[in-house]
Amino acid sequence: MLEALKAIKEKHLEAKRIIDEANAEADKIIQEAAQQGLREYEIAYKTTIAQAEQKAIDEKRKMAEEAERELGKLLCEAEEQAKEVELKASKNFDKAVDAVFEMVLQ
Repeated sequence: MLEALKAIKEKHLEAKRIIDEANAEADKIIQEAAQQGLREYEIAYKTTIAQAEQKAIDEKRKMAEEAERELGKLLCEAEEQAKEVELKASKNFDKAVDAVFEMVLQ
């Protein structure tokens, strides 16, 4: 009977050791998972920031290109308007010269 109690005590101690080792291993796994999760979060964060920066650069480039196109369009329109004003001024000059000649000839 004493031998049986000793065997039970040994098995109990062995079971406690196994449980303690399992708990220690579980804690280790949880810590590693937390660290891996943190690393993955940092990678995802950095990737997201890099993508946002690239998108901002792309948008800025697109806006600059659009502004250049719009400026070119406005310059063409301004040149056309300047030509129209010049033509109208020329016609008015001709009318003014004709009016002066008429006054002089009268």
